Amino acid sequence: MTDKKAQIISSLKKLRNLPTIPKVIFEVSNLLKEQPVNNIKLAETISKDQGLTTKVLVVANSPIYGLQRKVSSLEFAILLLGAEEITNIVTAVSLADTIKFNDSSNFRYMDYWKHSMIVGSAARDIARRLSMSELAGDAFLAGMLHDLGIQLLIKHFPREYRAILEMVANEGVSFLSAEERVLGCTHQEIGGFLAQKWELPGSLCNVMEFHHRPQDVSENLLLVSIVHLADSMTHEFKVGDVYWDLNAEFETMVSEILGFSSLEKLAEFTADYKVVFEDTAESIKL
Repeated sequence: MTDKKAQIISSLKKLRNLPTIPKVIFEVSNLLKEQPVNNIKLAETISKDQGLTTKVLVVANSPIYGLQRKVSSLEFAILLLGAEEITNIVTAVSLADTIKFNDSSNFRYMDYWKHSMIVGSAARDIARRLSMSELAGDAFLAGMLHDLGIQLLIKHFPREYRAILEMVANEGVSFLSAEERVLGCTHQEIGGFLAQKWELPGSLCNVMEFHHRPQDVSENLLLVSIVHLADSMTHEFKVGDVYWDLNAEFETMVSEILGFSSLEKLAEFTADYKVVFEDTAESIKL
């Protein structure tokens, strides 16, 4: 660990106002343990937070999510998707919303939300299309949460963040390279720190810390590769893309890891997503 990185992590550990896991996640998780699950009680628990309810329905109605009917209520969403799937959505949306601050010229929450939702929904769909349905739930969660570190960076290290933006603008380097030069680490490691603090499953920690560099991860390579692909697609299609991924490289090894015989076959697979990405971005209104 570099001295700069050690200083950043040390600073994070000393922060008194780091976000904690929202209470609703524990409440929903406890309801899920009851058999049979009380769908009415589950809907009532989620609906106490109108903002959360709205976002759950936005996700459920996303074109990438693939439902054939419009979902207008939590009860109907639970009926169509099941309690476990709804719990995944609640968990992802709640955690993605834990770090809040006002929009600025350098950060717009809606851009962050669109990017997170598109990557999460696409990662879920990719897992299913590649016959990895057992990874679909984790892929959605990981895709939704993969960039949490950028919010921590902007909120708690504003001076360093401005220096990163200036370096990108003046020297034309990638955002990741600028992060490493200024911080000694990137938003990946910062997000990984938060994931570990929350004691999230190791698979989610791995994605948050290695989603730009799947070649460096030692576990959960399939899941990290799925999210890396979904994340890269937002820039390929210029839909839901974000500036902190500017000039980030796509790791071609992901193609083989996910079972494609060539990069051309991968390109054929991803081409199907361009229109649905555009439709999803257009559908997101909060």
